[in-house]
Amino acid sequence: MKISIGDKLEEITLPDQNGNSFNLSQTLGKKVLLTFYRIAGCSFCNLRLNEISKKFGELGNNFTHVGIFHSPVDNLKLYMDKHKNLPFTVLADENFEYFQKYEIERSVSKTLNAMLFKAHKIIPAMIKGYIPTRIKGHLDIAVTDVLINEDGVVQDVYYAKKDIADHFEFEKIKQFALN
Repeated sequence: MKISIGDKLEEITLPDQNGNSFNLSQTLGKKVLLTFYRIAGCSFCNLRLNEISKKFGELGNNFTHVGIFHSPVDNLKLYMDKHKNLPFTVLADENFEYFQKYEIERSVSKTLNAMLFKAHKIIPAMIKGYIPTRIKGHLDIAVTDVLINEDGVVQDVYYAKKDIADHFEFEKIKQFALN
């Protein structure tokens, strides 16, 4: 089932990069950006994590981010350790369970669009060390962003439209977090 505005998601339980179990219900009482990313080594995904991490202080004390990657825990840890203490949670959905449950799209055409129109972002990612040297998971996942309020109700959802790295703009996230 695709996620829709007004939905209350069922419990999501997955391991974080250290293998510790995390439940989405732990975020109740906070506003949440839940993102379904691709693989842990994805250059675009790691740039997005870097952007959110750098600007996290702008999002207030009642906000958090939870990122879900289609990767095994060991691969997730390898890449997340490069970020040096992310201020939010990243999870490993090695079995693609929640991606399938919420109909997160896989798209060759959106993958090609990203490679053609966002290739200029790969070089800064590589300079930061975000190079997918160990690919474990599907490369053609089109990201999905979900804004969830303090009561656990979906306020907005964005299934990537143009390409696999198509997210909510940061300003939209900031407005949600602070209002």
